[in-house]
Amino acid sequence: MMRTRSKKYLPDVNIGDFVLLPIPDVDKGLTESPNLICPVIHNDCTHILYELACEVGVFTEMFAGNSFDLVKDANLELNIRSDISVKGIRQAVNELSIGGGQGMVKCNCTGQCMTNRCTCKKSNLLCNSRCHGSNTR
Repeated sequence: MMRTRSKKYLPDVNIGDFVLLPIPDVDKGLTESPNLICPVIHNDCTHILYELACEVGVFTEMFAGNSFDLVKDANLELNIRSDISVKGIRQAVNELSIGGGQGMVKCNCTGQCMTNRCTCKKSNLLCNSRCHGSNTR
């Protein structure tokens, strides 16, 4: 009874289908996307778990069918790196991030941020409006 009910609400997911994997708010920055688009690369039929990948690599953990949403009629071309394993969603989001990942990086430097003492320069990021609020450069 329960199995037929779950099949009614959870669609069948096949290898090669694309899914939307929600990113928890604590694992992403304010400017990041709320979901990762991931293809299904393997499924474990005995435990109904799915192995997902993203542009950074393959997740080491497997996901249950209720932890993502199926993207119907997706014609996407993603460059998936299957040779690299990703420990979790937070690591994938940090590597895909354009804003430095979780939280906002700011340096509070008083100079021109030319050396690696600057937190932004060390992280290979440009200084933003939060860095030099009281400093007129």
